[in-house]
Amino acid sequence: MRLNGDFYRIESRLEDRPQGQSGFNIILNPDHLIYKAHFPGQPVTPGVCILQMIQELLSVEMDIPLFIKKIKNVKFTNMISPVTDRRISVLFSCITGEEGGIKAQGVVARPDNGADVFLKFSVFLVKESF
Repeated sequence: MRLNGDFYRIESRLEDRPQGQSGFNIILNPDHLIYKAHFPGQPVTPGVCILQMIQELLSVEMDIPLFIKKIKNVKFTNMISPVTDRRISVLFSCITGEEGGIKAQGVVARPDNGADVFLKFSVFLVKESF
């Protein structure tokens, strides 16, 4: 299920990142059906949706369809509410080709304060579904 365009939309691609790094600013849709169930009156972005957004954004970054094959590490440090944190940044600190796929590391953070992190991740993606 694609989330881009409905659950969230890409606001901008981050062009001013240090060499080898990239990222996107995105806008969450607080009126999306997922938030009505997770959780009514106090919406929180589900972790699985955050991982799907990371996969979709990496597909845009690499310009090929990618699928998460392995989640090497994910650390949730704060909840993302589409009400208080409608705009967030997905920052890729390292994207490398290895073992027939792509390894990516990064964070999901507040755009005005990259040190205010919601999630740290390290994932391995492949070009084809399995």
